[in-house]
Amino acid sequence: MSTSSLFQVKDCAITIIATGIKARMLSELRDKLAIIHPGCIYFHFWGGRLSTQFEYRDYHNDFAHWAHKYLHDDYLGERLELINPADFDHLENLRAHLLEIVDDRLDELEYIPGTGHEYQFHFIRSEIVVTNTKLQMAQPQELVQIIPKLSTSSLFYHFIDARRRNESGEDDFTVWLKSYNGKYAALLDKIKAVDPYLISLANVHAKLNIITSEYFLKDVK
Repeated sequence: MSTSSLFQVKDCAITIIATGIKARMLSELRDKLAIIHPGCIYFHFWGGRLSTQFEYRDYHNDFAHWAHKYLHDDYLGERLELINPADFDHLENLRAHLLEIVDDRLDELEYIPGTGHEYQFHFIRSEIVVTNTKLQMAQPQELVQIIPKLSTSSLFYHFIDARRRNESGEDDFTVWLKSYNGKYAALLDKIKAVDPYLISLANVHAKLNIITSEYFLKDVK
């Protein structure tokens, strides 16, 4: 992401990989969730961020969407919808929470809900192909010029996928700004308040643009 104080802007593309693993019954979904590659869990929460349909979906993750639309279990769908993956510092912790919710629902039900063969849940994972761009920053003030130029996929890489890559669980901008030993604490607080899960990437982009512009240009007449 960066060398010393230099921030190298990167871009990415998501390659979707079909696992061939499916679930028709809620009990099957639970069993598959327990053993599935963690990349599948990541994809079914975050993969849609690069899809234009994200802004029009009633449910933010694929598990909640499937429970609502195909199991016709709105109670379970709402429980799953309340999960914000940004609250979990590790995918295994997110997996454990998913299993807890599904197990609780299975205990409550008198019968195990399922759906037709054509509406099975298909587990998908993805790989991210990263490319370099010509954009880079030597000083945080350059965020004002760089943020508006970021592509949607570049923003996804640095603001969302970075949370999976960085040991601290933070986005790349935050990690970079923290290297300035507290100088940008107020700016970091504002960036931290932007939730990348509940709003579209277009709105994340707009918020970051406003935050950085107001911070660095507040004294410009």
